[in-house]
Parts: sequence; structure tokens; C-alpha cells
Amino acid sequence: MGLTEAVAPPRSPDLGRGAARLETEQRYRVFLGEGIGSVCAGPAPYFDVASPTAKSQSTPTMQMLASCMIDGPLKGKSIVLIGHTDPRGSEEYNMKLGHERAEEVRRYLIDQGIAADRVTTQTAGEAAASGDPEKWSTDRRVEVQLNEKAKVEPRR
Repeated sequence: MGLTEAVAPPRSPDLGRGAARLETEQRYRVFLGEGIGSVCAGPAPYFDVASPTAKSQSTPTMQMLASCMIDGPLKGKSIVLIGHTDPRGSEEYNMKLGHERAEEVRRYLIDQGIAADRVTTQTAGEAAASGDPEKWSTDRRVEVQLNEKAKVEPRR
């Protein structure tokens, strides 16, 4: 079981674009999987629906993850980023979108100084989606897992 913290996404101002506004109010988040959440906990970052581009409010969790990988409990460890989507869209589209979301987080970590060979990506697309429209916001996520079975001690 991993760790996520539910945080309501910021509301966009109404600029007369009702449908676009509704779309940007729905986000997906980074989910810290087993072994990561206990050592690198932080608020869940949000991203636009159907977009792999991280929002500025997503930065704190990704910064925390980078810090853990540079000089914290994950120093020298490798991770895998798994992109997930809600079930809307075709299977092909969702597989691609899940991959793009994972790659967006990977690029951020590399830009922060994490060696590229320590961060790999996968996509699950909609495979783990709940199918319940009320839970689609938790279906849209990037899950972070240890890429190796190394023991990581929680921060004290």
C-alpha cells in the first residue's frame, strides 16, 4: 500500500470557457508506492486531464522526491515511474498518455540532477482504473516504486 494525500486542486478562474475550465479542474497525481511513501512523503501533485505537463503546484512533491534521491534515504537507489489514466479514451491513447506522464516526472528528476539510469518509466494506461467516475481523479496518477528490492529506512 502506498501513500497519497488527497488535496483539492486549485480552481481555475472562469474565463468564459466552461468546458475547458471543467477539464483543468480534474488532475492526476503522483502516488508514492510501497517503500517510497514511508521515506519521502509529501502532498500529491496534480496535472491536467489528458496532459502530461506538470502544473507549478506539482513541484513540491517532485522536489521532495529528488531530494530523497540526491542525499536522502533513496540515495543510490533506482525507481520506476508508472503512468496511469482514467478509463476515458481509447486503450492506445491511454497507454501513450500514461507513458507521457511518467516521462514528464522522469525529465523533472533528471533536470534536478538525478542520473537518468536511476529512473525508468512504464505505463499501465487504464489497466488499473476503477471504472467509477467518482474515483477517476485517483485513477489519474504517476506511481513511484523502488526499482530494486533494497531496504530503505524511514526518515526519523
